[in-house]
Amino acid sequence: MLIYDALYSWAKHLQKQRHTQSPTEKLLLEVFNAYIQEKSSQHGKTPEWAKQLKEIIQDQIDTNLNLSLKEVAAGLDMNPAYVSREFSKCFSDMSFGDYIRKLRIEKAIELLSNTSNSLAEIAYLTGFSDQSHFNRIFKQHTGQNPSAFRKTLAKK
Repeated sequence: MLIYDALYSWAKHLQKQRHTQSPTEKLLLEVFNAYIQEKSSQHGKTPEWAKQLKEIIQDQIDTNLNLSLKEVAAGLDMNPAYVSREFSKCFSDMSFGDYIRKLRIEKAIELLSNTSNSLAEIAYLTGFSDQSHFNRIFKQHTGQNPSAFRKTLAKK
């Protein structure tokens, strides 16, 4: 608050004066810049639990089709509410559910391009409850339904 008050006073009463002419003001400016730089470097750091969480998800996404936030948080020995709240900060502004769906769609795209499985089989293999759910989510993510996507892949 002290820094804020000093900056406010300068902005209100001393606008016409150069604010870096005295040693005290230069020091204040250096402290402020160091604080901003430290804050921005901490913001870019990924916490250790997020790295572990990503590994857990990658390990279990193919075998555990009902992967839940509660389960994953228990594996990290963390509160699920905290993990849920902080998840989007570490995973591209996505919720846990959105991130899992994105991974499932990526797996589905791989299966569509590399196998002759039916859409129902791909829906099952990627953890969707049924083919219509798979079609709806796939279209949200790619803009096409899976069969149209497969046809465009076949043309290439």
